[in-house]
Amino acid sequence: MERIPGAPDLRLGEALGPYRLESVLGEGAMGVVFAATRLEDDVVVALKVLKKLLSRNEVYRQRFVREARVAREVRHRYLVPILDLGGARDYHYLAVAYVEGGSLGDRIEARGALPVDDTVRLAAEVASALDALHRHEIVHRDVKPSNVMLDLEGHAAVTDFGLAKGPAYTVLTKPGQVMGTLDYVAPELIRGEQTGPAADVYALGCVIYECLAGAAPFADRRLFEVAAAHLDAPPPDVSAIRPEVPRPLAEVIQGAMAKDPGARPRTGTAFAHLLRAATASG
Repeated sequence: MERIPGAPDLRLGEALGPYRLESVLGEGAMGVVFAATRLEDDVVVALKVLKKLLSRNEVYRQRFVREARVAREVRHRYLVPILDLGGARDYHYLAVAYVEGGSLGDRIEARGALPVDDTVRLAAEVASALDALHRHEIVHRDVKPSNVMLDLEGHAAVTDFGLAKGPAYTVLTKPGQVMGTLDYVAPELIRGEQTGPAADVYALGCVIYECLAGAAPFADRRLFEVAAAHLDAPPPDVSAIRPEVPRPLAEVIQGAMAKDPGARPRTGTAFAHLLRAATASG
């Protein structure tokens, strides 16, 4: 098979610890995700393998361990459960439940914007998962479409807790370092301020905007302009580019993207309720 840059000595069909690597599901900055079969019972999992060069880095290893800690602390219907944490052949891996439908990001890329009703339902599911984290004083900090998995019935499951932050967690970032994906990062994160659940609500607002518009809120700007837009530009109006989106619904999304964290809905579920009410009124 073709060599995998992040895991150059791994091959499909071979074993990594108690898992047989079946196919590559994706590759990111930190790792490679494989569909893998657990040898003892033939259960298919998604195996997240930390890139070999990063496996020697204590910070990145701690982020892998952090994901497992989050899974132990919080179990929820709309959170992807982590099944195993281990290492073999100088690689560190996380085994998580395999979700067959791909990610929300894949769905938007392949088919464009979602129907309004589907978007409102997904918002409620993701919000419920985030609220479960927040009740445990954990902030996800990397809410984005590629971290929302969809099962075959279209229901959401939030994944990737490598950047999650909680009171008992070791600080893994430098002061002023922006974490998360720029298209969805709250202004307070960009400013390097202390963040709470409101940062996840902001990111969810950006995700819901993308579900309805087919692109992230400031996707029309150059990369170096995106951070400035999150800090200073008015939240975009999705109903201006997609007329079938009710104006009250667009206003609720804009409210979730308020620059002031205190002006946003207090919880993800509160945001989801406002979306549902706005859809009905629209």
